[in-house]
Amino acid sequence: MVALVNNEQVERRSPWRARWHAFRNPIHEEKARVLKERWESLPIELRTNNQISGRHLTHCGFTLGASYCSFHCTHCYLPKNANQIPIPSLEQVKEQIDANRRLQGPGGGLQITGGDVADAYWKSGRADELVEIIKYAYSVGSIPMLMTHGQTLIEQPQFLERLVVEGGLRQISVHVDMTQAGRHGYPIGRIKCEADLHPVRQAFTDLALRVRAKTGFILEYALSFTVTRRNIDDVPEVIRWYLADPQRSYIWRMLSFQPEADTGRTIFSQKPITSADVWQKICDGVGLPLRRGASIFGHPDCNSWASLLVARPSGKYFPLLPDDPKFDALLGEVLARIGGLSLVNDDAGTPAYRLAGVLFKNPLLIARVATQMLRYLTSRNAPREIFQSLLRGQVHTMGVGMHNFMDAKQVALADSDPVIKARLDSCVFKGAVKRNGKWEAVPMCSMNQQTWSEVYDGRLQDPELLKQPQVYAPAETEPALPVV
Repeated sequence: MVALVNNEQVERRSPWRARWHAFRNPIHEEKARVLKERWESLPIELRTNNQISGRHLTHCGFTLGASYCSFHCTHCYLPKNANQIPIPSLEQVKEQIDANRRLQGPGGGLQITGGDVADAYWKSGRADELVEIIKYAYSVGSIPMLMTHGQTLIEQPQFLERLVVEGGLRQISVHVDMTQAGRHGYPIGRIKCEADLHPVRQAFTDLALRVRAKTGFILEYALSFTVTRRNIDDVPEVIRWYLADPQRSYIWRMLSFQPEADTGRTIFSQKPITSADVWQKICDGVGLPLRRGASIFGHPDCNSWASLLVARPSGKYFPLLPDDPKFDALLGEVLARIGGLSLVNDDAGTPAYRLAGVLFKNPLLIARVATQMLRYLTSRNAPREIFQSLLRGQVHTMGVGMHNFMDAKQVALADSDPVIKARLDSCVFKGAVKRNGKWEAVPMCSMNQQTWSEVYDGRLQDPELLKQPQVYAPAETEPALPVV
């Protein structure tokens, strides 16, 4: 285990001490070293000026947690026997967290996932363990995000409050879309379009606002959304719904649209969509022709992302990065010098102090960036409210993008297909898996193709796990609704 001070405890005990430390040491030395190693491991053709991997992040990690889920969605990447697999022990999950932390460095994002872990731990009577898992991830220097369909949290808000207050949870990814079967009050057969699910999205927004008001702690969401032939035309409407109210975009800080992949127990569309189709719908929703390659996370075939600067209270927005390729050289210099800076929110409010520390140490570079950004904003006719809100400090960012998983058949060809191999080698979504006594970071596409089954086999052969409380359900073999 990596021995680190629990940042949350320090922040609560002495927020000004945490802020001063953030100002003096805005970029962690270990993080800078791990980023350098990651950069040098990338295929040479991917070491571009606008490459984020190896400059700002190593990769996003994930745990191989409880595989149970009460939903039976038409697009699920887990094996068919997922609901029959016992929950790993707390010690095993902590060991995974330690391994992810070593592979990522400090401040790395860590998805607490498997199946629906909130569902599994609540229904098995092991809620205390999930609280401890979140708390432990923070204690070793990771930034946990709980991945969930959220039904349990909506119905058991006191459980969410415990995760926030006792565990320190600040980020949740909530999956909401038409592929889901099992959400109470919203049977899949009656959902005709994504707008029918806006009340669900609003319910989660209201829940976060209540928890924030009651506890005084930050709580933010990311939207996870599977795009199929059936709902692709609704993507613009979903984006417009979030952008219509700055309070929503202040709570939902990321909208991740994921083209369906033919893997796991997914029932694939007869006429598959493409990543280009999805990106065009994202642009339609934002109402701007976003450059897909403005920033690259790993391989350009895997991830496409755009950050929007949102003004409060008007809700006016504008792309954060210029869509001009001429800006890429300056972006590359910024990432090389200060890419290890993290601006993730915390209870002590240190992001502003880390940013101030970077500004203090790199005044000339920052001046060049400020000049270029001012020129960009004025030349592109940014809304006046953007400037006014910037001066008042009333702006926030919202990320809108796409994560494009590979089909299982594609992943199986990695040894003979250089593009697939490059995608796996540069993956920015990898979890720690123990093989032959050694931990390694495995891409999620490889997990979906084969590794989940290997992990499940190991758990089924572990008699100690069966002695602990579990929750099981029959394996789902048929879709709840035909897919077009």
